[in-house]
Amino acid sequence: MKRALSLFLVLALLFSNTSVIFAQAKENQSKISLQKAIEIARESFEFNSQGYDFNQSYYENADGTKQWYLNWTSKSNGDNISITIDADTGDVISMYQWKEEYSTPTKLAKYSYEEALKEAEAIVKKLQPKRYKEMELMDNSKYGSTYYYDSNTYYFYYIRKVDNIPFQGDGINIAINKNTLEVYNYNFTWSKMALPDASKALSLEEAKKIFKEKNGIELAYIIRYDQKTKKNTAKLVYTFKNDNLPIDAITGEIINQGHYAVYDASAAGNVQSAKEAVVLTPEENREVENNEKYLKKEKAIEIAKKYVNISDKHSLEAASLYSNYDGSGAKWSFSWSYNIPDKKEYSYVNISLDAVTGKVVSLSSYNSHQDEVANNGNPKYNMDKAKELAENFLNAIDPERFSQTEYRPNLYQNNEVDNPISYTFNFIRKVNGIACPGNYLNVTVNVYTGEITYFYSYWTEIEFPKPDNLLTLEAAYDALYKNVDFHLNYINYYDYKLKHPNNKVTKLVYSFDSFSGMFDPKTGKLLDYNGDIIKDKKDNMFEDIKGHWAENDIITLLEAGIIETNGKSFAPDENIKQKDFIKMLINSLQPNYRVLTYDSSSTEEYDDYYKQAISRKIITEKEKNLDSEVTRAQAAKMIVKAMNLGYIADNSEIFLLGYSDKDSVSKEMRGYVAIATGLNIMSGKGDGRFAPNDKLTRAETATTIVRFLKVGKE
Repeated sequence: MKRALSLFLVLALLFSNTSVIFAQAKENQSKISLQKAIEIARESFEFNSQGYDFNQSYYENADGTKQWYLNWTSKSNGDNISITIDADTGDVISMYQWKEEYSTPTKLAKYSYEEALKEAEAIVKKLQPKRYKEMELMDNSKYGSTYYYDSNTYYFYYIRKVDNIPFQGDGINIAINKNTLEVYNYNFTWSKMALPDASKALSLEEAKKIFKEKNGIELAYIIRYDQKTKKNTAKLVYTFKNDNLPIDAITGEIINQGHYAVYDASAAGNVQSAKEAVVLTPEENREVENNEKYLKKEKAIEIAKKYVNISDKHSLEAASLYSNYDGSGAKWSFSWSYNIPDKKEYSYVNISLDAVTGKVVSLSSYNSHQDEVANNGNPKYNMDKAKELAENFLNAIDPERFSQTEYRPNLYQNNEVDNPISYTFNFIRKVNGIACPGNYLNVTVNVYTGEITYFYSYWTEIEFPKPDNLLTLEAAYDALYKNVDFHLNYINYYDYKLKHPNNKVTKLVYSFDSFSGMFDPKTGKLLDYNGDIIKDKKDNMFEDIKGHWAENDIITLLEAGIIETNGKSFAPDENIKQKDFIKMLINSLQPNYRVLTYDSSSTEEYDDYYKQAISRKIITEKEKNLDSEVTRAQAAKMIVKAMNLGYIADNSEIFLLGYSDKDSVSKEMRGYVAIATGLNIMSGKGDGRFAPNDKLTRAETATTIVRFLKVGKE
């Protein structure tokens, strides 16, 4: 991993707008010498480079950037550290280190978030003592957007603030290893460009008015993939009409270039729209072809040729029948091509059809004639004419679905290039008068030939919930402003109409903080990227564990994601049921065997946990008894089985127990109890008994799981 990263960094430097120069030839042109750069790097992170190979490069570009790239690689293992130093100022621009031990993340952190934060703050103050005062630590969990499960690191972002206005992208990102408190990754960015005058900015109310008129929100259906049913489902949300686009605070114009990643409704959660279909085997193909509901190959080709131009030069390269991932049907896919090198002629045509209805699902084509026309001719079609061709094509190819769509201009396309070769048009589905951006018809038209060079249809045959008891649009705007900050930000903006290297400018904008872009249409509460309501911090804590002897262990498992709060009560002193013990144990295993959960009140929620437990031989199908209460001996057995030590525990004659009630431990359980107590995963009762048949409480389970996770880690 680390070698790939190092190679990537070097290649990025070689092939960007950067002149890479041998250090010996250019060192005297930088204020910071190579020796000084090495000293800065070593002093900044205080690492021992004995036993490491060292290499370096110096580079600069037309923007005036001058940097030393320093890399140390261990001679004995895969450990590596890479550091970039500003060759003019001596600032540490970036640091990344990789150690073999990082490859196996642990469930539990040795150090707390607060301890890691102190270390991060110390590093920031050490490397940027003056600029530290101009930065503010961001709350990554504010909108439920940052959660690192099974990660070895804590992440911190110190954002630059200018007169209390955040500068997005400027500041320090730092990652601290949660088990060693070492700096895992560090990145520093500080723009030097002139800043717009904030005193000339539009008022907040003016910005809100512009947002409503030019961007706005709308009621929309998102398509989510349900892991439980293995089917797509539709959910109503309020979301942005045109993504989370910033507004120029000086001019009031919408800035088409986003300054951070925005939410795509078609990609909500685990949507499977882009999932590759599984190619059927020849045997399965024959079976499917025998099924009368699927078109025969010849008939499918006949339909396909109505929509693509296949000449005598083309030959059929491939014909495949693909099953849909959800079992709803299949698609025929055909590929034609030709290549005549002597004449520099070549072409390809791909098309796929619904194997039942014959509707075109996608097509793409390209030929050398298009290049010739573009190089030697003039465009025949402007954007309006091209859109008319796209609409005519859709009316011919799928009039029923096209009649259910609305043209949705893409602010990123069709207006960024002075002389486009093609225009792309997106028509989104409307259901019950509500937008469904995850379902669409997409068409690309060549402006020189008028050919349809690309078409893709994604259309889900599912039930759509009826809009009922929803917030009004005005109430939805109020909820958005209440739950998400809309405020002034500085951003770096690349204006590609300006000549490089001066096309990077700083803009003052009004924008929303980064979040999923969705909120619940009934309550106004924010949603995560899967469309689920984000819990408030105060909701992520049990009310019945305060002061309990197992409070810290319960909180530890809660923070690790091994248990979750589906209510206010953990019921620590209740006996634990087998289904809940299995769930906690599976969630705690290494590597990550965490199962996606569904409705916590449903018995079906536990099916996948039991599948995991049975496949890992933690429990047998015969032993499955969801609502039975777990005894201490049963818990010991499942824990030891989870450690893959059952084959040792089964040799009961090699184990001795020192408990006063050792005779009450059955022969078959003796080895399991001995291992669990010998490793301090479980302990005996205060009177010297193990009490194998006593029931385990939920609090005792939490402590047992924490001890289990610490075996060999301390």
